[in-house]
Amino acid sequence: MTKTPAPLRSRLISAAGSLVERAGSTDAVSLRAIAREAGVTAPAVYGHFADLEALLDAVLDQGFADLRAGIAAAVAGSADPVERLVAGCHAYVRFGLAAPARYRAMFGPRRLPSGQRAFAVLVDAVAACAAAGRSRSTDPREDARLLWTALHGVVALRAAGGDADWPPLEEQVDVLVARLALLGG
Repeated sequence: MTKTPAPLRSRLISAAGSLVERAGSTDAVSLRAIAREAGVTAPAVYGHFADLEALLDAVLDQGFADLRAGIAAAVAGSADPVERLVAGCHAYVRFGLAAPARYRAMFGPRRLPSGQRAFAVLVDAVAACAAAGRSRSTDPREDARLLWTALHGVVALRAAGGDADWPPLEEQVDVLVARLALLGG
């Protein structure tokens, strides 16, 4: 496989991501459709990706990179570990609700190292709260796992229409973070 210019590679990833979002899953996306969306011929894709699976992995990797970037932007400028944790969790939920099909695909059967790097951001945030004496967590990894699971549930349920009787999203996330990260010192 030859190395191809970054602009076309980026266009292919973007086109595939758009198709995943419109189709609702990675299963409904083909190399031909991606090539059409990117404005190139199908054989041009092979200059950048070995096959459809490699291209879809790149889409999901980009999704996790975008998630980490969104969280980093949300926590920038705050030194308080609890504020950073809460802001990062709000950014996580906003990210998932902004592109629910890509989000679902990111947490589907493919397991990419970029997903573990995104999870590590949450583990580090819970650990920082514990180290500052602002969380009672004795196992930041397990508490982060519970928190991630709950946030994932918020995204999935809200994206599906959810319950009209739920509290406002911001309030719901605040409560989940406080309880599952054992905040309060």
